Amino acid sequence: MKPTIEPPPRDTLKRALFAIHSWPLQAGDVALHEAGHIVAAKALGMPCHDASISPDGMAGRAGVLSPIGDSSITNPPPAPDEVARIYLQAAQLVWPGLPSADAALNFAVMLLAGAQSELIAAGIRLSGELRAHDPDHQQSRAILAATDQRLAMTWAQRQARHLLTLHWATVESIAAELRATGTWTNSDEWERQK
Repeated sequence: MKPTIEPPPRDTLKRALFAIHSWPLQAGDVALHEAGHIVAAKALGMPCHDASISPDGMAGRAGVLSPIGDSSITNPPPAPDEVARIYLQAAQLVWPGLPSADAALNFAVMLLAGAQSELIAAGIRLSGELRAHDPDHQQSRAILAATDQRLAMTWAQRQARHLLTLHWATVESIAAELRATGTWTNSDEWERQK
């Protein structure tokens, strides 16, 4: 499948309210979900180390910022407020000099890219914000709230879709490797953006 490349969102969407779509979370394509996180992170210049899915394909984790390591992919993620604190501290290492609001948007885009990749593969387009209560969405909301950008979820979701559709072949390639082996390891060395 080759989706149509979606345009980047207009900056005016960062402060706009839109219709809210609910999405009941079901076990989707975890490999595609994790591949979405990795591809968006790489496109935004974030360090991507690895990704892994469980043998039953019901859980996964993307090693963005730090490798997954020996920790179980089924461990619960940290609380949203803790994630916001960690990511905002890491922003200065990943993007020195980038305003914290812009860094927060980048982190939200990466976190939201997992669900967006599943929606793209299913051919689902959204006219407004996807409201889900999974850890990725809760963490994104916390990061945006920490920088007073609560209304930027629609923008971040559309930016994730833009990046994913630009690099869809890579999303599919990483997802295929995850399905085949259960793991993906980045062969590219990360360099800090200047």
